[in-house]
Amino acid sequence: MGNAVMKLKIAQVVGLNTDQKAAQVTSAARDDNTFLAVLEMSCDDAFTKGRQALSELEDFYFEFEGNATERLNATFTEAENKLSKGGEFDLVLATVSGKVLYLIGKGQVEVYLKRGEKLSPLLSVGASSQLISGFLQDDDKFLLCTGSLAAFLGSELEKSLSLPIENFEEEVGSKIGTSDLDSQGLAALAVEALEGNLEIAPIVSHEDLGRVSQSEERAIENTVKKPLVLIPVIADRVLRLSRRLGSYFPKSGRGRLIVAVVLILIIIAGVGYKYKTSRDHKIQIQFNQLLQEAKDDFNGAKGIASLSPADAKSKLDQAKDLISKALVLKPNDQEAQNFKKQLESESSSILQQAEVSEFPVFLDLDLIKKDFRATQMSLSGGKLLLLDPGIKTLVVIDLSKKSNQILAGSEQLGEAGFASLNGGLAFIYSKDKGILKIDTNNQKTTKVAKKDDEWGQIADVYGFAGNVYALDSGKKETPQSGQIWKYLPTSDGYSDKRMYLSKDAKVDFSGALRMQIESSIYVLKSGGEILRFTKGDKDNFSLSGLDKGVKDPKSFFVSSDTDNLYLLDSGNSRLLILTKTGSYKGQMVGSKFATSSDLVVDEAGKKVYLLDGSKIYTADLK
Repeated sequence: MGNAVMKLKIAQVVGLNTDQKAAQVTSAARDDNTFLAVLEMSCDDAFTKGRQALSELEDFYFEFEGNATERLNATFTEAENKLSKGGEFDLVLATVSGKVLYLIGKGQVEVYLKRGEKLSPLLSVGASSQLISGFLQDDDKFLLCTGSLAAFLGSELEKSLSLPIENFEEEVGSKIGTSDLDSQGLAALAVEALEGNLEIAPIVSHEDLGRVSQSEERAIENTVKKPLVLIPVIADRVLRLSRRLGSYFPKSGRGRLIVAVVLILIIIAGVGYKYKTSRDHKIQIQFNQLLQEAKDDFNGAKGIASLSPADAKSKLDQAKDLISKALVLKPNDQEAQNFKKQLESESSSILQQAEVSEFPVFLDLDLIKKDFRATQMSLSGGKLLLLDPGIKTLVVIDLSKKSNQILAGSEQLGEAGFASLNGGLAFIYSKDKGILKIDTNNQKTTKVAKKDDEWGQIADVYGFAGNVYALDSGKKETPQSGQIWKYLPTSDGYSDKRMYLSKDAKVDFSGALRMQIESSIYVLKSGGEILRFTKGDKDNFSLSGLDKGVKDPKSFFVSSDTDNLYLLDSGNSRLLILTKTGSYKGQMVGSKFATSSDLVVDEAGKKVYLLDGSKIYTADLK
């Protein structure tokens, strides 16, 4: 038997993975040994754990000292020790050394050999966790797959394996992508063996491994180790050649010296060539691994983009880092460059990020009253309420009709600072007059509460369900004295102030900017922190999944009519779309998000309204 080595073409298919169930594959070649693995796991964080496990098993296999049989058995034992602690798993490992295929598997995994017109299941030859082996032949194809994929393909399996290996991934991948299959765990490696010239040998069980003789085993191992002895072989051949040609060598010392130098240069050239070849091979292996891991992360990010935007972002960031490292190794590789472009072009959709270039003007406030300027807006029942504290004018605008009405001026408002609309009632905080109520239907003004010496610094006012709430950031001389005052409607007006926050609540409202209310009360602070309170107690709210921190927020919007919370992150020129507990859902990026002072959102109409100086702009909600 000669020391021939099979040339392998490998294609892979991986279906949709989740963090609870994931099926993954790996393949790597070093020193004429090819390592293959298919793994399916069911546990928490299955995708990440599975990928890490395959990477560790690959390294273990190539670093283990021994022949192919010993390596594969040891790697399988290592896999059982590692994976059995983390949850349920199904695994098949394989290696091709020389022209021999070695297999070992456990659980719901399958291996099929297609030789000519015959399709044979291989793992059925031996018991579970038992190593089997046999010779490969020209044009053999074999498939390592999860049981789920084998069941999914069914009668189409043989037809799929009959395809040119270059078409396997596209054909099977498209079937998975267009199916209504709900189950996960679809993964496979398809391999085609080329350039063999040995006689056909059946796949045999490990018990009958004697059919692969000891001399053949040694020949296979010598094939694997051949690059390691290449330089001594070159030197030995040069020496033998020099002995044969000794009679032709010059007799003089000078002539012999010249020949010796030439021979040394030949040896050095051989050493240099071997070093370069070995180095290039290692770079290629490392490059292939980085590129494959980048693709795995990218596909993982796409798979969970709508389920978990934060995790999708993390996987996308990993993919970008990995492809950058791959391009450092091979900067001119076309496949890697194309993949990087794909990453960049699809990142926005994966991150639920939309670019906004157009902000049509909805209304010029100068048309209502010359030099009218507002810094805040309030939305209720399809109407906007705007207060200009400078010229002391309160205006209500009907969004559907674009009609407007001036509700009050300086005589009624005094030193008004904040205003809120709740149905047909406008509530205004005035430094000198207290808290006022104006009926938008008849413009009648009444007092909710007179100026109160117990107030500290009132930062906002809000009307909700007929009640009035005043955000008090507290007195400078008494830290953590902040409070939310609540006024309830009565038969003859409003009740005295009541503390909304429970007695045990210790809050710091310094730097408070705005207050919004739905079933809970939200308070935005200047540093980007949002506090949430439910029934007087602090409730869960935490910003998570953002690609960068909030910078110079101007306002936010949430109401009982919205599913989301919207944060105007002016310093980053974006509008963040969050859950009502702070998890990232998406973002819109554009110039007006940097300059606007306030916003309201109409989710039903899919519109964002932005207040910027004397104009109100709109943007389509993405």
